[in-house]
Amino acid sequence: MQGKEQHSLRYGYSTGACMTALCLGLWKNYLTGEKPQHIELLFLDNQKKELPLILDELDHGILKIQKDGGDDPDCTHLAILSATFCESTLSYAQKEDYILPIGNNTLIVHAVHGIGLCTRKGLDCEEGKWAINIKPRQMLIENMQLHGFGTYHHKKTTVFQFNLTVEHGEELAKKTLNSKLGIIGGISILGTTGHVRPFSHDAYKATIKICANTVRLENGTHIVFSTGGRSLTNAKKYYSHLPESAFISIADFIGFSIETAKNYHIKEISIACMAGKLCKYAAQQFYTHAHKEEQDLTLLKKEIALAIQQLPQEEIKDTLWKNAQSVREALCSFTEKGQKQILHNLAEKALLFFKTLYPHGIFHILVCDFDGTILMIKHSETQ
Repeated sequence: MQGKEQHSLRYGYSTGACMTALCLGLWKNYLTGEKPQHIELLFLDNQKKELPLILDELDHGILKIQKDGGDDPDCTHLAILSATFCESTLSYAQKEDYILPIGNNTLIVHAVHGIGLCTRKGLDCEEGKWAINIKPRQMLIENMQLHGFGTYHHKKTTVFQFNLTVEHGEELAKKTLNSKLGIIGGISILGTTGHVRPFSHDAYKATIKICANTVRLENGTHIVFSTGGRSLTNAKKYYSHLPESAFISIADFIGFSIETAKNYHIKEISIACMAGKLCKYAAQQFYTHAHKEEQDLTLLKKEIALAIQQLPQEEIKDTLWKNAQSVREALCSFTEKGQKQILHNLAEKALLFFKTLYPHGIFHILVCDFDGTILMIKHSETQ
């Protein structure tokens, strides 16, 4: 929760952070021969944290880590990730691998077992590649750069291969939505910042109330709710005149948050979200967590069918949206202009839903793309 520590709950770290810790630990071992028991990582929110490593097979070149989800355990909590690291050449890279140029060096990221393969468009991993999302890859690159990868000149080797395994990853994936999203054979390597934020419902709701009450006590009349870190960052840029206390991360608690603003008589409410959450708002979902409310694309496809009647043919790339399994995948069937028309229609329905929760509220929806950049802003009728 932005600006408020939940002292009773323990933060964990993501599978993306685990991946970075393994690669960095193996890189240090390669350079020095040392066997680090802990590795300090720079997370994508600029915080630093030490993660413990498991060294029992490092003599055989295998380093392990056990994921700790903190007080927000999901199916990957306590999962074991293992990895090896070696000199390589680009000819060894498979088409599914990520080839990461880092300065003068290149890192091939290869999944051995337990990590899914992305078979659809519109996800944070690339179609035809291992299900390793863009933010974990960014975290990996930044930490390796900090420790000299990219400036390594010893011998003639400039290309290295990092081989990653998630033990029992295929079984763990059966507890996720991966197969529906088009990720087959294992879990995804995830994490927006590297942290896993504690998600006790009561504690999260209590923190939302505390933050909203702070706005009230400061005589604030405008509150900004965001569903994640990327949308929050850009909302702060857009509303740079508002104090830090006006911005609250609400995760999936949209209905509760609007009702809280209503109870504290905060009249103007902005909601920064991406397309997936927007679709759920348009479908009038009071609580939007994927484990509780699976994405129902019926409304989205109905809106697409209506929008197509108004869109010029050149805005429609294909008809793959009819079989899409995610909002992002469905939107890939349209040009940027076509996507905005569809999002506009969804935003109108979401605003109507918000007004049923707080009839006298003034609402603004900041619709963000998948990097958090604001695509459009829609306002409720009452200004």
